[in-house]
Amino acid sequence: MTIFYIILTLIVLIILHELGHFLLAKRYGVKVEEFGVGIPPRIWGKKIGETIYSINWIPLGGFVRLYGEDRSINDERSFSTKPIYQRALIVFGGIAAFFVVAAVVFSAYSFVGVRTVVSEEDMQTGDFSDEQVVIAHVLEQSPAGEAGVEAGDIIKEVEGSSVKNSSEVISLIQESEGEEMEFKVDRGGKEVSLFIAPKQEYEVEEGAVGIMMLSTAEKSYPLYYAPVKGVLLTKDTTWMVVSGFGTLIKSAVTRSSLPAGMEVGGPVAIVQIGAGAFDRGFSEFLYFVGLITISLAVVNAFPIPALDGGRLVFLAVEKIKGSPVSEKIEQRMAATSFVLLIALMIFITFKDLGMF
Repeated sequence: MTIFYIILTLIVLIILHELGHFLLAKRYGVKVEEFGVGIPPRIWGKKIGETIYSINWIPLGGFVRLYGEDRSINDERSFSTKPIYQRALIVFGGIAAFFVVAAVVFSAYSFVGVRTVVSEEDMQTGDFSDEQVVIAHVLEQSPAGEAGVEAGDIIKEVEGSSVKNSSEVISLIQESEGEEMEFKVDRGGKEVSLFIAPKQEYEVEEGAVGIMMLSTAEKSYPLYYAPVKGVLLTKDTTWMVVSGFGTLIKSAVTRSSLPAGMEVGGPVAIVQIGAGAFDRGFSEFLYFVGLITISLAVVNAFPIPALDGGRLVFLAVEKIKGSPVSEKIEQRMAATSFVLLIALMIFITFKDLGMF
């Protein structure tokens, strides 16, 4: 059921994205021929008014087929006859829809409870709940690294004692005097027991077990302020995602390794991460949905012909040169980039499944 909820959430995000195109097309009088969820071939379709609403076999996206979108048609309801600014707004509508959805989701997340890094002084205010100790980084050549500790693990118990902040963990480690200790951690919703023998002599920056910990807790914002916090989180998360993609592109160009803790994942990884967030609670799941929504918005804005960003580039070229890009060239570039994107998605999916 968890996987079902994750997939259903992604489908809803796709529908809302396409709804952005749909509503702006209607606003500017463009005929919408089809509103599709998934990529053809078609499973089911029904015509309501002038539009066919369809469900398609490949669940990797969706589309809104506009009259005159892929060819010039001299008709007032054709996409091709509309002014460039209207066509650009219709194309951008899908990206904008993602950001609007993200702001709404993050507003709900802010009201339910935002997980944030806190200090011991913060905890004394009493405004926080659900305290957790999260592993931020693990040194490879360390007791924790050799025991199998991973970044993202949540420490629940140390030697049978529940812990709520990093100071408690440090105290228990110091009391062990180098004896092997049992750490119980939450890893993606599953409890994992790890046995670590702290060093008695170590460098200060490495610590006795070789981990960097963060004390975190949830903070809820009042209903009147939650939308403001939601917009701010949308802005900050967008910058984080853009920076992440920038690092990924730089690593690909320079053929260097990705920073520690950063990995590339596809649909399978998204479902796995989403399932872990769902198991950890509604608040964590809301944050996951907001993050995925922003990621989809940023990817969709890439200047790739098959994506909205690429279509905006074609419109910009048309504005500069005073005439549209050749229909054949645009269609070939869109088709080629679409095939490459599908191939990349399949490759990443196989990688997620451990087949590469």
